[in-house]
Amino acid sequence: MPENTFSLKRLVTEDARAVLAVARFVRDELGVELRGARLIVALSGGADSTALLVFFCVLQEHLDLTLFAAHLDHGLRPESAAEAKAAEDLCRRFGVPFFVKRENVGEMAQKWHCGVEEAGRRVRYDFLEDCRMRAGARWVLTAHHAGDLAEDMLMRLSRGASWPGLGGMRGVVDEPGRHLLRPLLMLEKKDCTAMLQRLGIEWQEDASNKSRAWKRNRVRLDVMPLFLEENPSFFDCVRRLWRAARRDERYWQQRVNAALHETEEGMFIADATLRELDEAGRLRAMAEALRRLRGQARADVLEDMEKAWRRRLFPRRFSFGGGVKAELSGRGVLFHAAPGR
Repeated sequence: MPENTFSLKRLVTEDARAVLAVARFVRDELGVELRGARLIVALSGGADSTALLVFFCVLQEHLDLTLFAAHLDHGLRPESAAEAKAAEDLCRRFGVPFFVKRENVGEMAQKWHCGVEEAGRRVRYDFLEDCRMRAGARWVLTAHHAGDLAEDMLMRLSRGASWPGLGGMRGVVDEPGRHLLRPLLMLEKKDCTAMLQRLGIEWQEDASNKSRAWKRNRVRLDVMPLFLEENPSFFDCVRRLWRAARRDERYWQQRVNAALHETEEGMFIADATLRELDEAGRLRAMAEALRRLRGQARADVLEDMEKAWRRRLFPRRFSFGGGVKAELSGRGVLFHAAPGR
């Protein structure tokens, strides 16, 4: 018999409150009703995703949920196969159906001419979307928490992102090819690990998280402790900034949606539409076009495009992270993904 005997009544008060806070966050701040939903839990086997699985096992009966879990073995470390097996064993204990796949992300990075991190992200989200469709699920749940959100904000700042992108990752992504929820975004990692320890549930530690070869790890290991030393309540600041960004994002979303036109070539903004918008509106519309193509918006490049448009310097071409290009002409601006992306 599965050991999924978790329930709100069996948890200590602190953990029960955290579980209910997650459910309220998804319902009230992300605007998503989960009752009766089929969900995929992205399970790496680390503390965060293991806690995510436990949270939703607790909520399963409370919200009438149907749960699945999915694990992608990136094939980058010798111990990855054992970690996949541990994730599968955990799901068997909890009675949660399990999807698993192994990919050679290193080979994919060479094939796509991109970094290993970017290749891993693309392969992972493609796999999760495939699992979602196979399970007939509405959402994929990922275990990003307040620490991940803070890191994301700092990395966006270092890349030259503008507002409201500086507010960090969104809690809900609902677009073709990606249907993601990040339910733990307001929690801290310590909340996750403390609950697992109280329940006696083990997790897998990924040794690569200690490597400073990756930018995100350097931010986590070297930069974040400095912010927390200066302000122990730094994560509260992160939460407030995230909420402010989401408010502004909703406002601008309503204004720029009408400006964008999806074509076979990409996302197009007509010159007449650009003339109708003010400078802030033009920059927001261009940033939204990039977001929809999963490109990385850099404030300096967007400002260069705005200046070129105002001075009527045509034709001009611009490149953005994520393999997205922009072509500026007298007709308007066309954003498109690079071939093979």
